[in-house]
Amino acid sequence: MATRTSPEDLLKITNFNKGEIETLTRHFTELASQMDKIDRSRFRDLLADTFGVDDSLLMDRVFRCFDTDADNYISYDEYMKGMSVFLKGRREERMKFCFRVYDLNGDRYISKEEMFQMLKNCLVKGAEEDEDGVKDLVDLVLKKLDEDRDGRVSEADWNGAIDKESLLMEAFGQCMPTSKVCQVFINPEEEALPKSRGISSANRLELPAKPVSHTGIHPPSRHVHPHAPQGNRRIVVAPADGAGGITAKPPVKKTAA
Repeated sequence: MATRTSPEDLLKITNFNKGEIETLTRHFTELASQMDKIDRSRFRDLLADTFGVDDSLLMDRVFRCFDTDADNYISYDEYMKGMSVFLKGRREERMKFCFRVYDLNGDRYISKEEMFQMLKNCLVKGAEEDEDGVKDLVDLVLKKLDEDRDGRVSEADWNGAIDKESLLMEAFGQCMPTSKVCQVFINPEEEALPKSRGISSANRLELPAKPVSHTGIHPPSRHVHPHAPQGNRRIVVAPADGAGGITAKPPVKKTAA
């Protein structure tokens, strides 16, 4: 069993306070195997069921970002350091994390081929999918991100573009949880329920249950990609903070009176 970093040291190297470290430690213990590590399957279940990250490709990339020693398991220290960014990361930490997730082959660039793979994978099933539409979307997003115009996105390009337009941070699919989900996960006793002296627990408003598909996996959020062509918009999975799905419709042609 690997040696765990002490709570005192975790306070210095993570973004958590003492109570949050205790909560995250309990979560880890529940998920970990007898080897005191979390395997890929359990971690993917956590991403999908708790954090709403259910794109298979991105789930694997998030796992890789946590598994810093590449042994196919997440140790206690890897879990705590990874969750520090995943749940409470500063803006710069989150920007770097998302870039690493989208850099599929780890060469420190996001290529057009990688963009195509991720955006095609994010298209809502049942939509009129065609490769030409995805390629058009890749070209539009690349123009936004590729600041030095070399045909690929470096981390410097990425940071510069996100500083100008923060919505691009999860342009290729959701890879981080919403702030509300983060708060409930690390402070489960504060689930935003009304706290008034005259209200009993029986009369408190209940949070609506998250919809579950027939497969048992939470369905992804469906939103119009912010840089899709106006006349032929595609609906892709993109991050949302409580927003419902939006279906883009082509503009209605006006007929002469």
